[in-house]
Amino acid sequence: MKRHARGTGLGSERAPVLAGALAVLARGPVVLAGALAVLTGGLAVPSAAAGTRTAAFAPVDPGVRAAAMGGAFSALGGQPSAMYWNPAALFFQQGRSLEASYSSLYGIGLAKRSQLTLGMKHTIDEPQFRGTRVVVRRDETTGPAYGLGLQSLFVDLEEDGYSELAVGAAAAWGYGYRVAAGLSVRGLFVSSDLDQVSANGYDIGFGVAFRLSERERIGLAAPHLISRVFWDFDSTERLPFGVQAGWARMWGNGVTSTAEVELREGEDDPYRLAAGAEWWVFPERLALRGGYRRLAGGIEDVSQPTFGAGVRFSRLLLDYAFRLESEQLGDTHRVGLLLDF
Repeated sequence: MKRHARGTGLGSERAPVLAGALAVLARGPVVLAGALAVLTGGLAVPSAAAGTRTAAFAPVDPGVRAAAMGGAFSALGGQPSAMYWNPAALFFQQGRSLEASYSSLYGIGLAKRSQLTLGMKHTIDEPQFRGTRVVVRRDETTGPAYGLGLQSLFVDLEEDGYSELAVGAAAAWGYGYRVAAGLSVRGLFVSSDLDQVSANGYDIGFGVAFRLSERERIGLAAPHLISRVFWDFDSTERLPFGVQAGWARMWGNGVTSTAEVELREGEDDPYRLAAGAEWWVFPERLALRGGYRRLAGGIEDVSQPTFGAGVRFSRLLLDYAFRLESEQLGDTHRVGLLLDF
């Protein structure tokens, strides 16, 4: 009889091993040698996921700009990757844009993560009377916004490979000028060379965002409000449920600051605390970014700074993010682009 791992969603003898490896990829808390041993089945590391929660599909701060600002992005938004943080923050973007990013986690060539997201803001044409003439006013701020996204993770260890694919869509609607609500839906797919370690599922997120003023916003989101992951051996899990609240302020002179807190089930204290800032040194040309993030719980607490920059060429923005990891693992570099069209 085949042994099933309870609460990990990974049946077979390698179940706890792979679940522990996914936790390692999400948090980076162990030495490189340990990570390699875990992924190759050399260590019986218990899963970091508790109960029916899965270690698969860890978010790992999607989006290069968000990663450079410490992962405090639920209130800022304004670009396609906002759909992963707070779908309501899609409402703050204008026009259409395509965002792509790539990263080699921990700089060891073990895990590669990529993302491609399309964002669209619906433009509303409103006829207005000006004297005896009718003038059409184009409103690019109050219409609904939409997002389509593709995320992938590939782990390659010689004979054993593991991959995750998430295909999603999101929409945000405004209620007046100040309030927005958003919904995101993703299809989740897992495949691997390990026996019966494959799955499919879904993830539904919800969020709201408020404009306190022209320069200040707050956001509240539950990115994994409803989720299920169905493994091949008839086991069902879900992504960990949490609520994140964010604040963003545009101060003028190209300076923006953000802050965020996330509460997650199973954690008595806040699971994640983050803060970030962005400064456009040369307006619409060069941006410098920095942040700080603290993750609690799991194998080891993580408290590390983040850095990044953005360079704009007309409609194209090139982004870079650098995240310090624990001392035993290499640091993570990310590159990305944002194209307005």
